[in-house]
Amino acid sequence: MRRGDKRETVTYKGESLPYLQPGWHCETGDDGVLEGSDNDYHDAALHEVMARAKRSPISPLMVRAAREAVGVSQREAGRVFGGGPTAFYKYETAKSVPSGGMANLLRLALERPDLFKTPARGAFDFPSAQDAELLRRAIRNDQLNTIVRRIYPQTDKEKQTA
Repeated sequence: MRRGDKRETVTYKGESLPYLQPGWHCETGDDGVLEGSDNDYHDAALHEVMARAKRSPISPLMVRAAREAVGVSQREAGRVFGGGPTAFYKYETAKSVPSGGMANLLRLALERPDLFKTPARGAFDFPSAQDAELLRRAIRNDQLNTIVRRIYPQTDKEKQTA
């Protein structure tokens, strides 16, 4: 037996996904021994192909990457993004498929994880300068613009850069 990667294919409900399986593999047959984290690769491939078969709008690996980018556990992700305490376990194992809206939110978290970080206790500055600017841009041509400009006026520096 030799340690290395072997090309394997996992199939679920007519969908197939080839992947590289690390482990101890026999050079003359299909025998092999997986140890420890070697099983993680098979599990990930299986979850990916299950999600594909269920027509998930986002891959389980992307769900996990978004959650880890924000730095939260699966349970905490259910609170931060919504869905409940076990939602992210189900999304990451393809036991459940997230909605299209949730998939978009998770893609945003991959691009901008800072938007989903919870401020330290007592350090909550509402709204932040970034939030106020976002609000200004969103309603520039809206009836609320007059109200917002009086509540969150731009500084002279912001006026020069706008």
